Amino acid sequence: MHSNIKKLIQIYKLSQKDSHEDVDQKSIHWKKYYDKKDFESEANLVNFRNNQLLSRGLDDAANMQDELSLIEQLRYFDSEYLRRSLPTKNIGNSNFSTNILGYFFDYGIVHHLKWVEEILKIIPSKKIFCEIGAGFGSLSRIILNNHDAKYIIIDLPEANLQASFYLKEFFPNKKFYLYDNYLKDSTLKNLDNHDIFILPPWCKFEKSIKIDFFINTRSMMEMNKEIIKKYFNLIESHISVNGFFLNINRYEKSTVGEKILLHEYPYDNNWDVIISKPSYLQAGIHFLLTQRKFENLARNIGDELNKIKIIYMNFPKKKYLILMSLKSNIIKTIYKIIKIFLLFTLKKKKIKKIAKILNGMI
Repeated sequence: MHSNIKKLIQIYKLSQKDSHEDVDQKSIHWKKYYDKKDFESEANLVNFRNNQLLSRGLDDAANMQDELSLIEQLRYFDSEYLRRSLPTKNIGNSNFSTNILGYFFDYGIVHHLKWVEEILKIIPSKKIFCEIGAGFGSLSRIILNNHDAKYIIIDLPEANLQASFYLKEFFPNKKFYLYDNYLKDSTLKNLDNHDIFILPPWCKFEKSIKIDFFINTRSMMEMNKEIIKKYFNLIESHISVNGFFLNINRYEKSTVGEKILLHEYPYDNNWDVIISKPSYLQAGIHFLLTQRKFENLARNIGDELNKIKIIYMNFPKKKYLILMSLKSNIIKTIYKIIKIFLLFTLKKKKIKKIAKILNGMI
């Protein structure tokens, strides 16, 4: 195997050795996914997305395996944006990714493309990002493909191993700062000499480090309240003046031994709401972009959290959602039977639009 893989596994072992209950922050949700898998196998790392060998829980690719449905998603994006943003390599050997004109496309990346498209309208380039819970690095890669940015990732050692391997394959010329670098000083003091920083949750930042854009997507909902509060303390201590925080999480999730509610996240009052709306294609998840401000707030976060609480209170309950899911599956089965007919007879405009996008990507 490649020596780079051996080194990444050695770094993973170092972080595992330093990991313990007080600092690891691994909730019971993630123990279920991680504790019985072999993350020290080189073959497993090379194939970490194949049947979600190591990436289960981080990887939505398997949620839409119908290629026609995937291709339909292309019509929601500009061809130039797709060309910049889609991966040209199937790192991790996902068997759920579709090769379209040399670009790899799956259901998981649809959400990431939409989220980045939203924030590209708002922020300039040359920023310092910090993603808390980056998974294997799919969203990070898209942002880095569209931004000249420094990028910090904070996640559990198992996810960091996958993200390090994945991002190194796409950005071989960028300088990586990993846990072995951190151990030489045990405080992240400046960002000048590296481009991408991938660290476990117990690592410390020097007070002078300021982040322009914090991100958490669909992982605070899988942390207990104490850990969420620690991350909010980190965000509020290190966010730059007028910096942003993108929070995309469920209105409610209960996989950590307690109910985690989005409207109860511990925001202080110094946040201005920029975007607040249900997340694209995902019922029960909210897209909340806020900006750090101490005056002239247009939409205060406290008022917005009350609105989110109302959405949550009116959201269909679990039993109803199960029934709706069964109904949806029946409808999907029927739709698949007639889909070829629909696509090639009644949906000519849609096909033309997709064809135009594909042509623009060539």
